[in-house]
Amino acid sequence: MKRNMDNMNLRDAFRPMPEETRDALMSAARSVKEDEPVKKVAFRTVLIAACVIVATMAVAMAAGQIFGWNDFFKKDYGADIPKTAQEIMAMCEPVSWQEGDVVFTVRERYSDSRLAMISVEARLADGVKGILAADDFTETIGAYGENSAAVAKQFGVDPSMTWVEAAKELNLPLYSVRATLEIPSELWGSEAYEDPMFNDNGSLIYFSLQPLNGQISGEEIKARLYLRAKLVNLEDAEDDTNVTKEYVDLPIHAEKTIAKAEYIIPEDTKVFEAFRIDSIQAELLPSGLHFTTSLTALEGATQDMALDKLRVDIVQENGEAYPAGITLSSGFSNLDTWPQIPYTQMISVDHIPETIHLVFPDASGNDTMLVLQLKK
Repeated sequence: MKRNMDNMNLRDAFRPMPEETRDALMSAARSVKEDEPVKKVAFRTVLIAACVIVATMAVAMAAGQIFGWNDFFKKDYGADIPKTAQEIMAMCEPVSWQEGDVVFTVRERYSDSRLAMISVEARLADGVKGILAADDFTETIGAYGENSAAVAKQFGVDPSMTWVEAAKELNLPLYSVRATLEIPSELWGSEAYEDPMFNDNGSLIYFSLQPLNGQISGEEIKARLYLRAKLVNLEDAEDDTNVTKEYVDLPIHAEKTIAKAEYIIPEDTKVFEAFRIDSIQAELLPSGLHFTTSLTALEGATQDMALDKLRVDIVQENGEAYPAGITLSSGFSNLDTWPQIPYTQMISVDHIPETIHLVFPDASGNDTMLVLQLKK
């Protein structure tokens, strides 16, 4: 179950994934061949996320650009892709495939031991006229934010109309698309995220991110890309007669760890007198700094207590949160290793600090701050 930091703006931005759902996803990933992948957690799950997207889209629309990951993160999320990772993404050679009348182009791809991410542009092939929508074409056009409303304006329709209604009014074909990253299940760290954003030229970008568990070996991830294009039957939205879909291989170079370190923990440091903090490891990657706090549930501690109360936040000296890392969440993804609990947090910095400030609830439930030094 994914737990977010109390001091992050996105505390409730993503629905938690029940254990039974995660198990079902794992089983599906091991057995799937050419079937459509299970829909993963969308970024636009609540209003706060939608508001962030709207703000970011307004900036990009004004510049007339095609979106990239840094555009997605930089505004109001409090998360920036570190410069090194941005440079790695910028060096990626675009690669394209065509599904029916839709051309998919991978614009960015990045991976390391802790995450894998891609952005895929979807556009109509040259000479094809129509409207391009994301996978949920039954929503209103404006539901995807200010830039999709701008698409409605270009077509001269009301953004409160659904994509199907707009296509009927304009007498144009409607295409629904989806492009998602598929990572081997043995590398999954927690639930994946995906969300589309519309460019001002009517094309869209599908963003797909999979947190990883740090167990990668070798120099690349043998990922796949799921591509789906549907010519929508405007009279029967469930009709999948005109659907083309496939998996294509998309190996992604795995960036190496820049540095690792560990912090000194005072003996018998406890959270709520129920969970002992055993160690805090730091791993610096081009994507940012990943912390793993290892805890042990003590006698009397329950999993419900962990789900409800366990919180271990690494903050700045003044108590404020660090810029959020680009996984956009922190905590533990499951309790499979109980009574051991790995609690993760990512921040967007490019170095390992000599000193960190750890905030956690004491036996009375009040926050206490502990200053920790690097082991030499």
